Amino acid sequence: MGIVQIDEPRPLNDAERAILDALLTPEFPGSAQLRSQMPDAVVVGRCDCGCPTVDISVAKTAPRSDAALNGPLAPYEGRVAPLGDEPVGDLLLFVNDGYMSSLEYVFYTGTPPKEWPSLDRVEIVQIRG
Repeated sequence: MGIVQIDEPRPLNDAERAILDALLTPEFPGSAQLRSQMPDAVVVGRCDCGCPTVDISVAKTAPRSDAALNGPLAPYEGRVAPLGDEPVGDLLLFVNDGYMSSLEYVFYTGTPPKEWPSLDRVEIVQIRG
């Protein structure tokens, strides 16, 4: 699996916004700055496996999260409850140099999910402090 750059960056769609909003709802150092980047965020790439994972670019004029996030992942993830034969999955937000850089739908078995899950199937959990 790899990321394919798209020709024309596009705004975040409603599902991507909803997932980001959910992942950034808990308060943690830098969360306010990451939330404030959403209006400036655009999708610049997509996963070549067919899942909804996207690379994100944020204007460098947007507020930068200067909080040490202890790695490239935001400290909260979304755990996806599968429906039927869907794979179990996780929703991860990657941060690079204080800016959102990728929203990933990680699946562990089977066919890749084609779209983001509805939020009623997602539990937001802390993965580190």
